[in-house]
Amino acid sequence: MFSCKHSDKKSKISITNTNKSITNQNLVYKGNYNDQLLKQYALFLSELDCSRMENSVVAVKKYIELFADQNQDTCDSAFLIFNSKYYYKLTECLDSLHNKDTIIKYDSLVTDSNHHYNKLSPKLSLYAERLKDYGFLVYMSEGDTYIGEDLDFIAKWFYGDVSPQLKEYLSKLNIESKEGFSEDAGLTISPYQLADRAVWWENFAAKYPNSIVTNDAKNSWKNYLATLMEGMDNTPVIDDAILSSYYKTAYSYLQSKYPLTKTNKLINPYFKLQLQNKHKKADELVKNYIKRGLIAY
Repeated sequence: MFSCKHSDKKSKISITNTNKSITNQNLVYKGNYNDQLLKQYALFLSELDCSRMENSVVAVKKYIELFADQNQDTCDSAFLIFNSKYYYKLTECLDSLHNKDTIIKYDSLVTDSNHHYNKLSPKLSLYAERLKDYGFLVYMSEGDTYIGEDLDFIAKWFYGDVSPQLKEYLSKLNIESKEGFSEDAGLTISPYQLADRAVWWENFAAKYPNSIVTNDAKNSWKNYLATLMEGMDNTPVIDDAILSSYYKTAYSYLQSKYPLTKTNKLINPYFKLQLQNKHKKADELVKNYIKRGLIAY
């Protein structure tokens, strides 16, 4: 999801490259859950073959079998185990196999902006349906294709069992995945979307301070803040020695629509420095925010 200017590491920060993983958060959340069942499920997943895409549904059906009558803390924790211990692993394994495949034309399996396929041969159409049924899509980034998670699969199988806050979290990730974020080291969303996303994640973390995904939400917020203040290689904050119109629009929008948010309060002094062309002081402010753990590095 995120790809900030400093290094390729930022492009794989979880919540993720959303197409790669929903969350890798370990189970440090202190909820009321059935530890024995969770261990049983983790063991079951560890024994599943990660080279067979149909095992995603096997894993889901085991989830339903074990957790149908469990409390929401247990169901949420079990979902995270499914995602981080198996679904993510399965996706990586399938992607590795796809990199060696010279038979299937994966470029043809990338959907258009409306999430539709171009005309496919009967063979490719069947393969696309198979991928979809088992929770996967073909994505393209900077000219290369890769196998990634289909978050509609998560919606289909898990929204009815997880807690309302986890469902809200996952729904937002699905929306952002469909909207995109960046391509070729440049932002593909509008400045309004960028600002809206930062504020949404700030508000989510404040609304659910004790959720199993609160830390992930905070990290997402910090990453959007980092993007707002550091930009990307091909969408820089400073363009021809002045503040670019993209970020000026984003900052002005924050001031007018979200004046009382922490996002705006952090951005506002930075915005003023950039308007005054005090770029060095603006950079020092960003370094201070990073040192204080307020934005991602």
